[in-house]
Formats: sequence, C-alpha cells, structure tokens
Amino acid sequence: MNERVHVLASLLAAGDRDARGSLAEVLARPELGVAYWLPDDDRWVGPDGRLVDVDPSAPGVTVVTHRRRRVAALLLDPPGDLDGDLLAVAGLALANERLELALRARLEEQDALRRVATAVARQHSAEEVLSLVAGEVARHLDADAALVARYDAAGLATVLAEWHRPGAGRFPMGEQIEVVHEMALAQVQRTNAPGRLDSFEGVEGAYPAELRRQGMRAAVAAPVMVDGSLWGAVGTASMRVPFPRGAEARLCAFAELVGQAIANVDARLKLDESRARIVAAADEARRRIERDLHDGAQQRLVGLALSLTLAAKHAEPETAAAVQACAAELQEALAELRALARGIHPVVLTERGLAAALDALATRSAVPVVVDCELETRLGAPYEAALYFVAAEALTNVDRYAGASAARVTVRSEDGWTEIAIADDGVGGAGANGGTGLRGLGDRIDALQGRISVESAPGEGTTVRAAVPAARS
Repeated sequence: MNERVHVLASLLAAGDRDARGSLAEVLARPELGVAYWLPDDDRWVGPDGRLVDVDPSAPGVTVVTHRRRRVAALLLDPPGDLDGDLLAVAGLALANERLELALRARLEEQDALRRVATAVARQHSAEEVLSLVAGEVARHLDADAALVARYDAAGLATVLAEWHRPGAGRFPMGEQIEVVHEMALAQVQRTNAPGRLDSFEGVEGAYPAELRRQGMRAAVAAPVMVDGSLWGAVGTASMRVPFPRGAEARLCAFAELVGQAIANVDARLKLDESRARIVAAADEARRRIERDLHDGAQQRLVGLALSLTLAAKHAEPETAAAVQACAAELQEALAELRALARGIHPVVLTERGLAAALDALATRSAVPVVVDCELETRLGAPYEAALYFVAAEALTNVDRYAGASAARVTVRSEDGWTEIAIADDGVGGAGANGGTGLRGLGDRIDALQGRISVESAPGEGTTVRAAVPAARS
C-alpha cells in the first residue's frame, strides 16, 4: 500500500473528515469537489442534496466506482494523480456517503409528503394546501420555481399557487397562462399523465418566450385528478439543468395529495350548499305558512268576529251578552294566532327588512330595548331571517331569565360581514348550550357559513353575537 493510500485510509478510519475532505487533504487540493450518483433518481447531487450538472466525459471529472458500479464523481481540473488504489479506498467511503444521502433524500421526501397530507387531513383551506405543495415540491426537486395550476380549457390554465427561489422568475399568480403543445403542462392536459420538457429553446408561444426571458430551461409536471377527472397539474421549472429521470414520479405523489385536498373542498362546498338550500327551503315554508294563516284562517276569524258582533246587536240582552263573550274569546284567539304567525315568519321582515322587524321585536319586549341598525342595503332573505331569529331568541331569553332592566340590539356591516349583537344588563351566566333555542340557531348560522357566540360572565349581563357573510347575499 503506497503512502497516500495509507494516509487516506487512516483519515477515513479516524472519522474526522468526510471522503471529500480526506481526499482533498491527501491530494493537497482543497478545491476538490464531489458529486454523488443516485441511480434510482438518475441524477448527480452534491453533498447538500442539490442537483449538480456532471458530464462524466469532461476532462475535469473522474468517476469513482465501487463493486463495478459508479457511486460518485470527483470534480478536479486538472484531475491530478488519482491512481486506482486511491480510488478504490475512496470508493467504499463515497458509496457509504451516497447511501446516507439517498436515505436522507427519501426521509425528506416522506417528511414533505407528511406535511402536505397533514394539511389535507386537517382540512386546511385549498389556498394553504396549494401554496404548501408548491413550496415543498420545489424544495424536494431542487427546482427554481413551482406552481399548481387549474385547467380552464384546451391550452389554457390558471395559476392558483406558486413558489420561486429568490432571484428566479415567478409564475403569474392568479393569472391565466397559455400552455402550448410542447410544454409539460400541455402534455399533462393531453394525456392525463406526467410530462416533461428538457429545453424551452424553440418552443413557440408568448408564455414560453417569457419563461426563456426569465432564464427557465426545463420543466416537469404531474396531473391532479379529482373524482377520476383531470382538474389541473403540479409543475416545476429549472434555470439550470433538466430534471433527472424519476422527477415526474416523485411529483405525482404530491399531485395525488392536491387532488384529495380539492376533493375535500368540493365535498365541503357541496355540503354547505345543501345546508344553505335546506335553510332557504325552511324559510320559504315558514313564509308560506304565515301567508296561509294571514290570508286564510285569520281572515275567516276576523269575519266571524264581525258577524258575532252584528248578531249581538240584534239579539236579546242575555243572548247578546253570551254572543259578545264569544266574540271576545274569538278576538283573543285571533291575537294568539297573529302572534303565532309572527313567530313563524314576520311579514314585516319580508316586506320592510331587518331593521323594521327588529323595531317590531323591541316594541313587544317586556324589557326596554334600543335598536341601532345601520344597513345600507338589504341582505339576502336567508341571512336576514337568521339574524332576526337570533335576536328574537335572545330577547325572549332576556324577558324570561336575564332579570335585566334594558337591552340593546346593534347591527353593523364591515369587511364583508354583517354582525348582530344583543346585549343586556342582567344577571349573566348564560351559555349557548343552555337550551335548544340558540343551539338550533347556531346550526342555522353555521349552514350560512356564519358564526355565533355568547358572552355571559356572572353578574355582567349577556351578549349574543351572530355574523353572516353579507357579501354572499
């Protein structure tokens, strides 16, 4: 064993330096570089795991093998005196380091997939998941930029999320782009399978020209499938070298998670729409019942009361007294029926809106109520009904349980939301779970994508707040 091989073996055995550092010391060439060959991914990477452009036939490149398989490349120009024994000793150390690097890459990939899968499972918003995917795939594939795009039509896609390395060009977030025939995104749209483009040179179209201007050289993309249909794609771009073999497969794992996230969002939207339709149908049924009571039963009872009053005028005194008593009871029943109709769905809410309906509630309250309603325009019928019934239930609780001397109803619209607050100066200690009224109203508010809360510290009164997205009216 020559002296240099002995020194190299001693340095490697001591473990003070990695293979590159040990070789650099033995050769007295601190500028020595190393790239590891990852056969599963068909790529050269540096010690940091990033892609390295290596031409094995270049004069300054010496390929190191172990058991007749290449494991690394020494980057040294001029190559210097690298004899076979020295390379054999270095080959084993470099092979071990390559295995560690490959394992680290797989663990990092699993960690990235786990982060995305966790975001999907926790039902984070689609925007959060797509942005997370763009960043993770770019870092995982050592790309300079990444995007998640939704296909709009043949040859057209909209960028929904993007990530770019500092100093690199960026994909136009929120804008529609043209995906011409040769582009990786276009290949995905045609085939529902992964696509790649190893050079943008000569690709026609305004958008490929813009990517060339930004310095992009290559791209890969994978399809995002939702319920068996092509929805969009996850893509990455490089300013340096074409992506290695296997990049598309690694990208597909992330694309599958994007598809699951979109499916989750779609399912939630369909559920929300279904719940909103149920609320709207219930309100329409309430209005129909109220109209039937007003136009049918109430009118007939009013007519009957008038008939009894007229009959009493022409009857004997004893008979007249009995008829008048019947008419009085009929008037009481009519008043109860009117109250029932208002509880089902007040006419004033339909005809004049929320502010007028709240004023009517205040006049019927046993506790003095001040209404402060500032609405420039009317809300949609389901939203007005939801806020009205929250106020009605809250004021009913004030009358019965709060021991309050006054209450205040406030309505404000701000930042796309309309909020109602019903506050009293009573004994407090109430809760949203204390009865079925507010719990049921909470379901109604939730179905409209709203929110409801109760603040009720003992001795400090109670405030019920509910908000609905007024922009959806």
